[in-house]
Amino acid sequence: MSQDHATQPVVTIGRQYGAGGLSVGRFVAERLGLPFYDRELLALAAKESGLSEAVFERHEEKPAETPFFAQPWAVPYHTAARPLGQQVFFAQFEAIRSLAAKGGCVIVGRCADFVLEGRPNVLRVFLRAPLEARLARIMAREGVDEAAARKRLRAAEKDRAAYYNYFTDRKWGDAATYDLCLNTGLFPSDEAVADLVAAAVRSAFG
Repeated sequence: MSQDHATQPVVTIGRQYGAGGLSVGRFVAERLGLPFYDRELLALAAKESGLSEAVFERHEEKPAETPFFAQPWAVPYHTAARPLGQQVFFAQFEAIRSLAAKGGCVIVGRCADFVLEGRPNVLRVFLRAPLEARLARIMAREGVDEAAARKRLRAAEKDRAAYYNYFTDRKWGDAATYDLCLNTGLFPSDEAVADLVAAAVRSAFG
């Protein structure tokens, strides 16, 4: 897109496990000519925080192991008094804010919709799909049988919901949290979903 960096859109994508969030996000970034961030955020946050990338891998969208501070935003994320899981979240928080300040981008997961609350030119997307469609995708992508796919799906979604609900004042997957919610199972391909998201961005932000 040709806008000034300060006005370029940011697209955040929340997703059910197996709904195609990673694939759709990459296609959206390609169509809009924007940088794409998923696990790339881990390396960036690790570099800026001084914590190791291995620490970020261990806490990747996992629920925190200790209660949250009563006033979490008043405590620097890097303080030793803060549990490690919270340090990781806030390091990613700062990385997301920094990326959005530099220009448009597409970010998958990591509570980015919450982190960028109040920022202009942000489209918050949530992708879901019927259970059977998600299981089929997981089996094809990860080479596992249906039983294993169900187990992975349950574990991943339990972690994602707990992580999101813990670090925000919202409920993961609640339509009121997002600007655009899509059932990817209705569309013939991830490219078709990306086309719709990209069209929404252009319509909303020019």
